[in-house]
Amino acid sequence: MLLMLLLPLLLLAGFAQWWLLPRLNDYRDELSGALSDALQKPVRIEAVTATMDGWRLALRLQGVSLHDPGQNAPLAQFTHAALTLNLWRSWQEWRPVVRHIRLEGASVTLNPDSLSQFPGDLSESTNFPSWLLDLRELDIVGESLAVRLPDGSALQLRHPYLHLRETPLGRQLTLTADLPIALGQHLEIIVEQSAADAGWRLHGQLDPPGPPSTPMTFAATPTETGWEATLRHARAEYLLAWAMPWLNESARQWLQPLNPQGEWPEIHLQAGAGTGAYTVTAALREFSTHPVHGLPGFTNITGQLHVTPEQGRIELDSRAVQVDTAGVLRAPITLDTLNGTVNWQRKADGLHLDSAGLALANADLNSRFWGRVIVPDVGKPWLDIHGRYHDVNVGKAPLYLPVIVIPPEGVAWLDRALVSGRVVAGDMTLRGPPAAFPFDHGEGWFETRFQVENAVLDYAPGWPRLERLKTEVLFRNRGLTVKADRGRLLDGDMETATVRIDDLSEVVVQVNGRAKGPAASFWRALKESPVGKELHGDLPDLQVSGVSTLDLELTLPTDERPNQALGRVALLDNGLVLPTWNMTLDRLRGEVRFTENDINASKVQARLRGEPIRLDLDLVGHPGRRALQTRIQGRLGLTALAGESAAALESSISGKSDWNAVLTVPTGQEPRRDQPAFKLDLSSDLRGIAMVLPEPFTKLAGEAQPLQISVQPTAADHLRVDLAYGEDTQAVLALRGSTNALQLERGELRIGAGEAQLLDTPGLAVVARLPRWTWTPSMETSSPVGEKDGPCQRSPESAVNPLALLHRLDARIDELTLAGQTFKGVTVNAARYAEGLRVELDGTGLAGRLTAPDAPTPQQPINAALQKLQIHLNKKHESSPSVPPDPCRLPPLVFTVANLQLNDRDLGRLRFIALPTAQGVRLSDIELSSDRQRIEARSDWQWQGNTQVSRIKALLRSPALEQTLADFGYPDAGVARGATEATLNAEWAGALPDFTLQRLTGTLNLQVGPGQLLDINPGLGRIMGLFNVQNLSRRLSLDFSDLLQPGASFDRITGDLTFGNGQARTDNLTIEAPSARVEFRGRAGLTARDYDQHITVTPSLGGTLPIAGALAGGPLAGAAVFVAERLLQKGIEQATRYRYRLHGSWDDPVLESLTEAVPVPASRPGFVG
Repeated sequence: MLLMLLLPLLLLAGFAQWWLLPRLNDYRDELSGALSDALQKPVRIEAVTATMDGWRLALRLQGVSLHDPGQNAPLAQFTHAALTLNLWRSWQEWRPVVRHIRLEGASVTLNPDSLSQFPGDLSESTNFPSWLLDLRELDIVGESLAVRLPDGSALQLRHPYLHLRETPLGRQLTLTADLPIALGQHLEIIVEQSAADAGWRLHGQLDPPGPPSTPMTFAATPTETGWEATLRHARAEYLLAWAMPWLNESARQWLQPLNPQGEWPEIHLQAGAGTGAYTVTAALREFSTHPVHGLPGFTNITGQLHVTPEQGRIELDSRAVQVDTAGVLRAPITLDTLNGTVNWQRKADGLHLDSAGLALANADLNSRFWGRVIVPDVGKPWLDIHGRYHDVNVGKAPLYLPVIVIPPEGVAWLDRALVSGRVVAGDMTLRGPPAAFPFDHGEGWFETRFQVENAVLDYAPGWPRLERLKTEVLFRNRGLTVKADRGRLLDGDMETATVRIDDLSEVVVQVNGRAKGPAASFWRALKESPVGKELHGDLPDLQVSGVSTLDLELTLPTDERPNQALGRVALLDNGLVLPTWNMTLDRLRGEVRFTENDINASKVQARLRGEPIRLDLDLVGHPGRRALQTRIQGRLGLTALAGESAAALESSISGKSDWNAVLTVPTGQEPRRDQPAFKLDLSSDLRGIAMVLPEPFTKLAGEAQPLQISVQPTAADHLRVDLAYGEDTQAVLALRGSTNALQLERGELRIGAGEAQLLDTPGLAVVARLPRWTWTPSMETSSPVGEKDGPCQRSPESAVNPLALLHRLDARIDELTLAGQTFKGVTVNAARYAEGLRVELDGTGLAGRLTAPDAPTPQQPINAALQKLQIHLNKKHESSPSVPPDPCRLPPLVFTVANLQLNDRDLGRLRFIALPTAQGVRLSDIELSSDRQRIEARSDWQWQGNTQVSRIKALLRSPALEQTLADFGYPDAGVARGATEATLNAEWAGALPDFTLQRLTGTLNLQVGPGQLLDINPGLGRIMGLFNVQNLSRRLSLDFSDLLQPGASFDRITGDLTFGNGQARTDNLTIEAPSARVEFRGRAGLTARDYDQHITVTPSLGGTLPIAGALAGGPLAGAAVFVAERLLQKGIEQATRYRYRLHGSWDDPVLESLTEAVPVPASRPGFVG
């Protein structure tokens, strides 16, 4: 408009340029006014000049500014402005035709209203200077371009440059400028107008801030209803920065915290002209948002975004997505894939989001969620979310728990409890405002239920974990329930198990389950559990074996409240070892119950070393002074009661009796000085037990004899034992050492002598007043060791004398039985000396001293020196013991008796030395001497393999056989004089005391000198006592008085006897007498008790035959008597030799003649009567 007004003036000025142009500056006010009217904005011009270039008029304006009439603030400022007019065309068209405009130093401010016209049809705008479109060329070089934004701020563009030019296809307007740092680096906008249809097209690019990168491009074209635009290579953070000023306050407050970032490869925008309606479709790549407004934040989102003013949706197809759930989960999670669609819509009450399904998957889980979320403008979000999931790694499950609805205490428990496993499948529902969780008043509902395989649940510290579970887990509002129908508890199989938490805000874990497995594992778990630590010393030290079932009910608060427990262990033929007592129980059946402060068992059946017992267990007493009491009842024998330590007494104690044992162990965290560490009480009436022991301990099985034993410790490894037996036997002992190796330290045993006291003197003191007492040394057979150095491998302990335990002995015994011999009125006094015990014996038939070193050796043997020893033998002492003694048990011994008497006859002095060998024992220097005989011998008693063998070499010298036989119990032998020398060299399989003719192997050489036959009677057979055939002469019914007269003599008896295999053989036994010579050859069966002998009798002519009595002494001699009787009946005075065979049994022998009498030459004079 301004140019239209100036046009006539300028035309005239063209003709009057020499006059008018220099004075044009004087009309700048009029020019400013005209321009202000045309632009409807105040315009100010500081100076105007003009020049002519042919028909072109050039105007130069200085200091041009365009002002805002409301605020009087400059909207645009130009330091210089240059306009070139085509005067001729302007005259022809009667309008200013500007050929070129160049504005320099521009400083422009644009209002939003002026920008709102673009990109519509600019030619139809009444506010747009239409003449600008007619310009052929326009250049604006500015200092700054300020765009007033709706929020009141201004966008400052630096170094703006606007260039308008004609192109072959139409016209082009280009704008370039430098952007603020936050918005980018450089902006280029190109507007093109097509000459063909007069339509406009806008495009351009923007260099983003930061390092060089792909520029964002944009293009926009008008449509029939508005316009559409496309942006490429955009980034979310830059678009938000450009869009923020154009948004209303609520939109800015909602979008800005989201802090969207990432690439938008292409954005397509459609907008209606003047309606405010638009549609945005955008591709997202590596897109991220912050978690706000109750919505999760995402990183690395890929998908498509569709937005309208009131609603939108996002279609996700993403990989490696990180999700920040804004506190719903404890930490961001990473998803391998995220697929699905989320819709949102702005409604009156707020923003509504919904999804038909989002698929999430990573290495930890596969899941699909659907539902809706309402984010109100006022108030808290509301959720209605459902989900299904599978193949979840339980160990990672805590990362996916909705901690926003689970209290911290519950989260902490779940962190510990969910160790590992695989969720096969599960589903979830969360409905309601999260802020109202746990929905105690029905505001909502939260539930997730899933099935787990091979799970590990660590439900409480200190308790054994549940492993390999097949279980179902249910979260419901406040509560959690885990139900397992299969699993493992330690080494056992879980039959059922339930873990429940009713309120996750105050976690109290309730466990209820049943398991079957190794009892040792269950016991170890109980001891190491918090309940076991609470019971502390209340639990016994034991080892259990076998399979048991465990029923367990636990209440386990996670705060400082005490644990509660109720357990039941069913014993199913279990084994139990009490190491402290070296006791083993087996076949246990019953039930043991325990709580957090108690343990008990009632009527548990078991076997103790093979014998059935009943066991009861209980905690007794008051809190702070309780004790664990174990009661055992059973009918037990010695072996079952005492185990291996009773082996030495098995031959002396037999049978079973009822026993009661009570073991009381004080419990508590701290030991109490006023109580022992335990007390063991044993009692029995011993009815059913037979004891073959020294008096007063001997008893028959049917007799009742009360026994009470009390054991309690006095210090570490020290025990006090109190014993009461019968009415008058008491003992108090102090022992030291472990249960398996107890040793006597000191003590006192009193028998019939008052109350026992625990003495301070080391060793055992025994005080006894006994009417009778029997003592038999323990030499029972033991199995040979079989070592290469010999079977008798004596350890140092085996050489210790049992008397080493004694410190003092004071005994008064009315009747002492020792090795089958009875002695009256014996006093035994023993006192300890430096290296052993010295014992003094004094009584009828027994007196002397015994010196016993504590550890006898060949150099320091036991020395028994008796002044007298009287022995009385009868038939009952001739039998061998049922159990042979063991030579390995004999200690080194020197035994001497100054006056040995046998059946009141003096045998003289006896001495022998017994020395142990590798195979047994050797008895040397055996000597029995008196003025009537002398016996010298040596003997070996040994093991050969598993058999005992004894050997003896003995020599007997006697001046009169009669006296020797009388001394050894044969006073009526019927022989006078008869100097004798006999040599025995024999051995037998068996113990040395087991000497019998039947076992003997060896030889006996017998030489008896001249003697006389006295009163002849069958007892004479004892001359040949080795044959034991005295019954033979009785069965022959001989009347020796008819044949022989008392005082008949014989010259000698000689011969050799060989023993073996139960036979006695001879080839040269001869009796020579003045009247005859009798020879014996053959055998006598010592086991079969029979004969098979040949007897040759050669009479001496003219002599008498007083020989029959001499023959009555044995099987051979008895046969001679029988023969002599027959010979005399036939007239043996004739010089004849007779042969006979004697055979048959000893009880019924048969003597038969083998030949007729054969004359022989006369011999010496006959037998003198």
